Amino acid sequence: MAPITNVDRDRLYTDLMYRYEYVSTFVGFDKADVAAIKAAAPYIGPLVPAIVDAMYNHTFSFDITKKVFLQKGEGFHGPISTSLDALSTNDAHIQFRKRFMAKYLVKLLTAEYDAHFIAYLDYVGRIHTDTPTKKSKINVEYIHLNALMGWLQAHLLALVETIPRFQEDSKLRAETKGALSKLLWIQNDFFVMYYLRDSEVFRGHGNPEKVPGVAPVYLVEKPGVFALTMASVAAVSVLVTLHFIKR
Repeated sequence: MAPITNVDRDRLYTDLMYRYEYVSTFVGFDKADVAAIKAAAPYIGPLVPAIVDAMYNHTFSFDITKKVFLQKGEGFHGPISTSLDALSTNDAHIQFRKRFMAKYLVKLLTAEYDAHFIAYLDYVGRIHTDTPTKKSKINVEYIHLNALMGWLQAHLLALVETIPRFQEDSKLRAETKGALSKLLWIQNDFFVMYYLRDSEVFRGHGNPEKVPGVAPVYLVEKPGVFALTMASVAAVSVLVTLHFIKR
């Protein structure tokens, strides 16, 4: 058996870098994964606009997720559509959001995985909730973000299969798909942190921010258990993914 690693529970909710390192270690995301993602950037990067288009087309195919875009996003100052029927992926504020999403995906592929980048992952998780520090009042229910991350993972892994560079090298293909899977689970943790009961512990340690628009989901009795559960599910998901993509 592997030696037991000691984890400071309080730091999981007070130190973003420590939290990232814990989840990364648990799912097995390491320097080799970062290198695999960066090596894939020249091949996946040019496909980012098509990925974003596919993502928005999929999101617009459900009324409950399309409704989210009737709210003005932070940073956009122009007019927005006021009805689902009028709302289009060609609207100016949707194009604005698409550009943000494209920058996000490029950053995932090319960024230095340092404290600044981890703060960015945290920011992406936080801006989808209604918090006092935000200019907009958009609050996206976690069920939709979780579903979107699942869709994005499946879409990216399928996309890798179509790229000639990865078709000719099964080892490289498996490494790239595994690294992307782990990374998206890590991002998902930064969403979870702002939606579930565990996040109340985090905000209670020197971060007075409240989230009045979000009703905490009491999936577990003890704070901290859900974070561990999500990390466990992530690890199992990655193991299953690696099992099949290496065959």
